[in-house]
Amino acid sequence: MAGTARVALNLTGDVDGITRGTALTTPAAWHHTEVVDVRLRPGPGAGPSLHPPLAPRLHVGAADVAVRHRPLGDPGSGVSRLTLERALPLRVGDRMLLRDPGDRRLWRVDVLDPDPRGCVGAVPRAGGRPRLARADGTPASPTSLARRGLAHRDRLRRIGVPVAPGDHLEAGPWLVSRGLAVALADRLPPLVEEHARSHPLDPDVPLTVLADRLRLPDPDLVEPLVRPPLVVVGGRVRAPGSGLPSEVSAAVDVVRRELEAAPFAAPTADRLRELGLDERALGAAERAGLLWRIAPGLVLLPGADRDAAARLARLEQPFTTSAARQDLATSRRVVLPLLDRLDRAGLTRRLPDDRREVVR
Repeated sequence: MAGTARVALNLTGDVDGITRGTALTTPAAWHHTEVVDVRLRPGPGAGPSLHPPLAPRLHVGAADVAVRHRPLGDPGSGVSRLTLERALPLRVGDRMLLRDPGDRRLWRVDVLDPDPRGCVGAVPRAGGRPRLARADGTPASPTSLARRGLAHRDRLRRIGVPVAPGDHLEAGPWLVSRGLAVALADRLPPLVEEHARSHPLDPDVPLTVLADRLRLPDPDLVEPLVRPPLVVVGGRVRAPGSGLPSEVSAAVDVVRRELEAAPFAAPTADRLRELGLDERALGAAERAGLLWRIAPGLVLLPGADRDAAARLARLEQPFTTSAARQDLATSRRVVLPLLDRLDRAGLTRRLPDDRREVVR
């Protein structure tokens, strides 16, 4: 049995943009492209050594569009790039016809890559064209991904490439070829070390920064590339030995010892200044998990929120701010922002009369 040769459609509404050659496609299922990499094979009368003119005509379905032709790599391979005068829905493996408008010469066209500009900038260019020259127009994910380096699942689906299990890295909807994944992972250690040298108080690099440096479209792609001894902590990449500078570490140790003796007696601004701890140093200590900033210039030990809630739960409920201050042996300077943080964390609940109760 043969497929249907013709169908009729009853179109209503605005049909001004519909002309001869307009393709009927499922929404969001096709990639419409103006640039496509193809393999050309001379047809009858073209001769094996003759190449298309610079501006031939392309025929696919009922479409007849002008294109610009540019050979890629070895002219004998027939691999070329076509730039179309208007976008067409094309997929890997589609077959088309190229015609010289000045005579009757024809070329068979096999679509190799309908989205050549979708290749990621980090992909080594040296291997791209040889892989393209070996492509046979069969939509296979390993070869397509190896050539692209990085691809979105939906993008591959739109160009007709099935996503199959293989030797590649996956991060959410993204797929990274093994070769590109190795190359990117090798670049991470020097980038992290460079950042640590430039930011001694903030040596851990945010995933967003590394994604930008590696020219990746999504920070979620960075974490699967991290290899020991690098580790990911709280959305940042940390190198071994990238702790606090020695003078900051020594000052933080002093603060920790004082807080261990009086857990809610936060050091004053004068005391922090005496120890040489400014906001940048306190932020670095917090990121290192050594201190907890409840407000600018106000620090307690990590876990002080849970300890405070446990102690306040022993008070008669609800309790006043004054009762909390006395029970925690601290000042209003500390207890007010501390209670606010407990409210936001859902450990306590503030009542209309400004008293609070511990959330059981």
